[in-house]
Formats: sequence, C-alpha cells, structure tokens
Amino acid sequence: MSPRTVAVSRLGMPLTGLVIAGGRGLRLWPESRSGRPKPLFSPDGRTTLLSLTITRVQPLIARRHLFILCSADQAPLFARATAGLVPKENLLVEPEGRGTAVAIAYGCAVIRRRVGAALTAVMPADHLIAPASGLRRTLARAFSLAASDERIAVVGVAPARAEPGFGYQEIGPAVGAGFRVRRFIEKPPLALARRMVACGRFWWNAGIFVMSTATLESELSRHAPALAALTVRMAQAGPRRLARLYAGLRYDSFDRVVVEKSSRVVAVKADFRWHDVGSWQGLWEALKGSRTNALSPNAFAIDCEGVMARASRRPMVLLGVKDLVAVDAGEILFITTRARSQELKRLGPELGRRGLGRYL
Repeated sequence: MSPRTVAVSRLGMPLTGLVIAGGRGLRLWPESRSGRPKPLFSPDGRTTLLSLTITRVQPLIARRHLFILCSADQAPLFARATAGLVPKENLLVEPEGRGTAVAIAYGCAVIRRRVGAALTAVMPADHLIAPASGLRRTLARAFSLAASDERIAVVGVAPARAEPGFGYQEIGPAVGAGFRVRRFIEKPPLALARRMVACGRFWWNAGIFVMSTATLESELSRHAPALAALTVRMAQAGPRRLARLYAGLRYDSFDRVVVEKSSRVVAVKADFRWHDVGSWQGLWEALKGSRTNALSPNAFAIDCEGVMARASRRPMVLLGVKDLVAVDAGEILFITTRARSQELKRLGPELGRRGLGRYL
C-alpha cells in the first residue's frame, strides 16, 4: 500500500508524528554537547539531523500534525531550529527529561487532546535514514498494521554487521504486513551479536514505534497504570503544574516499560538504510560510502585511510595517517583513533578535574 493510499484511508484517524529530541549527545563531542544537542548536529554542514527527520516524513505526515518534544533547558535552541519547519505550538516542552516512557506518554496525550484519536509514529530526532521514500513506505505499512489490528508496530532493520551497541528484535511468524516479535535483546556482547546476525532471525531495533493513541492508552493502563492516570492532566497542565507532575515520575524507557511486556507488538521491516549516528565511528560508516575516508568540505586527506575528519572555518590537512577521528570545533580540537572514539564518557571527569567542564 502506498503512502498516499494510507493517508486517505485511515478510518477517520489522522496520521501524526512525535519526534523525540534532546540529549547532549556526548558521543559526538565536541560538535555535540550541552549547548549543542545532538539533533542539531549537522552531518553535511547544511542540514541538521532534526531538520532531516522532519522533512523526510512529508507528505505522509502533514507539518501541522508533526510534533517535536524537547526538554525545557533546550527549548530556545529547538524553537529556533524548528521555525518554519513545524508550527511553533507543535514544539512540546518537558520540564525535565524523565525517559522515553514518560516523553511518549506526554507527547501522545497532547496529540490526542489537540488532534483527537490518531495514529502516531514516534521516532528519534537524531538518526540518518535514506532514502526518505523508503521510510515513508515503511511507515505506511506500520500505520496500516497499527490501525487494523490495534498493534504497536516497531521498525526493524536487517543488520549489516554484528553491532554490540544496538538493540535487537528476534523475529517470529508473519502477522499481516509484519512479524511477531519473540523477544528483544539490548546491546548484546559481540560474540552473541555475531551469532544472532548469522542466524538471520534478528533485526536491529530502529527506535521507531507506530500505534494509535487508543492502543497506547490501553497499554499504558496495563503496564504503567500510575503514568496512564496522569496523562490527561499532563496534557492539560500549564508549565508550573506540569513541572510538579513530572517531579514525581520515575520510569524506564518506553521499550522496557511497554514494548518488551506488551502482547500487541509486531515488527515491520525497514525499507531504508539506517544509522543511529551514535558515535564518530558510526558517522564514518554512514558518510564514507564507497570511499575509505569521510571528510567535511574543508578537510583534506593525502595518502590517508579510514579517516573521519571534520574541519571548521580553517582548513584541516591530514597526511599519511590511518583510522583517525579529527574534529575541529572552533575552540576545541579533538583527535582520537576510530577504535577508541566511543570512549568519550571518560572525558567528563577528566575535563571537570582540569576545570574545563564548560566545554562539555
């Protein structure tokens, strides 16, 4: 079924989107940090991960039905970044981050209040996906499945390699346009990930969920009743009251609170290439294509192999090096090997000890 067919045959329910934005994204430090959240990272120097997320779902999801959710401390940044992309009232602000279970419950409650009963695709703001038409085709199938069978459809990606840093779905028998999910495995050891990929029954979990607002309300009532009881009040609350309600919430991720416990979950196979851009290594893999180096426009590599280089205004020249990450973020220069580019959590304590915490 085509995206256009889905859009005009949804049993009276509009198609909506909730984009979860926020987080410092330390794994892409120093280009992404507290004042530069990861969704505003630019992979090509022209667009941001957030703007790409917004534009690739159109026209399947109309701009007026696309909502962006962020935390209060980053709201001014996202207000500027989304100006002209979505209506300004569609920027939803959490008083503070309380995990994706709370974020999705709150965001979908606001959608239900403003739009009415709807089908909603919940997606991260910071992934690289191509082609956009493939995402729209995948969402079209997921919307159909979620509408007809009252399911939560989760998007799975056929793995290109054994990746211990990703979550996985074990796929079972076919269910309509999707597949039953036998279980979820989060960040397996490398040896286990290799066995899982080799057997062909496991997909990467892309973190994209599609469901009706009614199905979400039902599953929250079953698996997180206290949170479900608050959603209507949260959707109607002003900033101060919302902050008071949020202060008492303690929940894990949406995956753990709902998806891993629900009997309504089915997987839909992605018809696109997917990168979660969770590290410099991951960005190198996403951008290098058929080449060995991934270079920004002002970076030059001579006799180099496996280099991820990001230059700022001044040129960056690399000569005869291999498997490096080099990032010039203006006031900060960061160099490491690709193999160790995921060890950035070590920087926080060290920079703090040296009185350089302002650069985090």
